[in-house]
Amino acid sequence: MYLSAQKRLSVVLAYIFAIVVLGSLVIGMAFHVENPWLWTGLFAVVTAPMLYAKISELPYIKWKDSYYVGVEEIDNDHKQLVGLVNQVATSSRDHLADNIVPEILDQLINYAKYHLHREEELMEEYDYPEREKHAIQHDRFISKIDRFHGEYLQGGQMKNALVFDFLRCWLLKHISSTDKDLGAFIKAKRANTQE
Repeated sequence: MYLSAQKRLSVVLAYIFAIVVLGSLVIGMAFHVENPWLWTGLFAVVTAPMLYAKISELPYIKWKDSYYVGVEEIDNDHKQLVGLVNQVATSSRDHLADNIVPEILDQLINYAKYHLHREEELMEEYDYPEREKHAIQHDRFISKIDRFHGEYLQGGQMKNALVFDFLRCWLLKHISSTDKDLGAFIKAKRANTQE
């Protein structure tokens, strides 16, 4: 999960403290220096920005085979959605949020609506028994990303980390549970039709 600014700062400070303590012990033992704090402090100051950069990095979604639901059109859509979610991370990392995120959200909202509509058509076509509950999840998702977009358009501050974290968590959870069930159902129906 993406860390807030306060959590990142706390983690960085904890790393610096650990480096200072361990570094002073190692330097003191290795070089028989009575006061290694100066060198250890210098080492901590030099490594802190690298640690901060690593800690604050957004975790991109890497497509895994476990994300496949077994229905080609749904899987292709999910890959496209993962790509759009990763673009939010890229824009955040590169500090392009003010110029890029609204455009990405437009694309994401439009593609998500297209995809979710396609899923709902498949649920209708194959008479999926959990169709209503599944559609409610879709409606909540669309409502949330519409709200993010609306807040931005009204001059609100876009919190890329919050947007990315919501999108990543929702998408992966939805794929790995709700859509897996839907995929298995559609695959079974298609297999029965082909026999």
